[in-house]
Amino acid sequence: MIPNVTSGGRMAGLMNYLVGPGRANEHENQRLIAGDDRVTFSYAPGTELSKYEAFDIAEILDAPRKAFGTEVTKPVYAKDEDSGAFLADENGKKIRVGSKDSHVWHCSLSLAESEGSVSDAQWKNIAESFMQKMGFVDLDGAKSSRWAAVHHGASKNGNDHIHLVVQMVREDGTKASTHNDFHRAQLACRELEAEYALQSLESSATQQQGLSGEKPAERERATRESYAVSDRMELSRRMRSALATSTTAHEFVRQLPQMGVQVAPRFAKDSTSKVTGYKVSLGTKTGEDQAVWYAPSKLDRSLSWPSIKARFDGAGVAEAEQFLAGRHSSARLQRASGYRAFDLAQSTTSKLNAGQLGPDTLANVYARLSLELEGNKPGSLAVLSTHMARAGQNMGNRTYAARLASRFSSRSAEQGWMAVLRQANRLSQTMLRGRMATERPRLTQAAQEVVAMAEKIVRDAENRTSVHAAAPVGQRMTKKDRDQCLGR
Repeated sequence: MIPNVTSGGRMAGLMNYLVGPGRANEHENQRLIAGDDRVTFSYAPGTELSKYEAFDIAEILDAPRKAFGTEVTKPVYAKDEDSGAFLADENGKKIRVGSKDSHVWHCSLSLAESEGSVSDAQWKNIAESFMQKMGFVDLDGAKSSRWAAVHHGASKNGNDHIHLVVQMVREDGTKASTHNDFHRAQLACRELEAEYALQSLESSATQQQGLSGEKPAERERATRESYAVSDRMELSRRMRSALATSTTAHEFVRQLPQMGVQVAPRFAKDSTSKVTGYKVSLGTKTGEDQAVWYAPSKLDRSLSWPSIKARFDGAGVAEAEQFLAGRHSSARLQRASGYRAFDLAQSTTSKLNAGQLGPDTLANVYARLSLELEGNKPGSLAVLSTHMARAGQNMGNRTYAARLASRFSSRSAEQGWMAVLRQANRLSQTMLRGRMATERPRLTQAAQEVVAMAEKIVRDAENRTSVHAAAPVGQRMTKKDRDQCLGR
């Protein structure tokens, strides 16, 4: 079950939308499912709601706020108009530009399409339990928030769902706590899935793993500017590739600028020398005045600074932080016209050869393969890198891998990288046939389709008899080599 949390300041406007036709005329049989005692006293659960009833319920929910005059606001921070990413000042802090009303807390709870629909009675129990788990209901009543749950049919994608509308001014005029409400809602849904035997949706698990998705605005901007992917996805690809080619934290941060990824430090509070993290950017595009900086932990938790230090077991951390401290986050960092990619680290190659890589490192290998074979047009290998970053862990078959050992050191750039790709594909298939197939069926199916595409790249390369100019594995292939390798 997926929760989607938002907040605002228009109780009547939200209720009017919930009982209206919807953006795609998908709303039907709009009705009350559950709610605060004051709401259900006026309208019994199951009541079909017109706009009149919706406005009346909004008045009931808004009564404590109007009676006490309590204001509930949240800060507004500056964002990039196109990407939606937060802008930061020279110290890496978000730039506050004001505040907005947020006394209306809204959360939709959605089931998997394959789960079908559940009864109104079950939705009522789920809604009441969710409200208690979120801490919005006080058994004594004084610290309770008024709320209502509305059902209006399945979404346009076929997901059965309800909407919870909650007043953040409680009965005694105090404010309800929304601290960490996104995470609390996720935890509540995980408990409800177990209690009501509901299917766990994979995007919930992905959020827990800290893997960032591409936002629609970012995707639209990339398309509009003729980029294959958004900055968010390209940064992830290049940074994962750098993990596959580094043996220390120092190597990792020094490789990033050469790969077209600008890096700058995040300092401890009231310090200009103690590095506590880093941020990344691809720099400004033509016509832009300010670069958009991203916190790596918001791209993928495995790219956060604590994760980087742990990955390399502390090796090179002191040198890396010294390197970062000397960088700056200028607003106008020109975007690099190209990038350099490095050899796979010997430790990565050895583990790949021995079939000892988990999906996290496979994600990095596929990212490096994508840079080598797909260049500025990320395709199936980039997608597979993202899938592997979401996957569980498994082991490979070392006997099979041994037969490919000599090919990893092939002097042909194409033969060498194809050997890497073949072994990565084989390890991926092992994982997809294991525990992941039962625990993450939708992700497994998607990954299997992309592995099939990657396998076709290998078969097409093997079917060609011509061998291109000799080059060590890890050296950049020529555009002609790459295009022929991909059958372009």
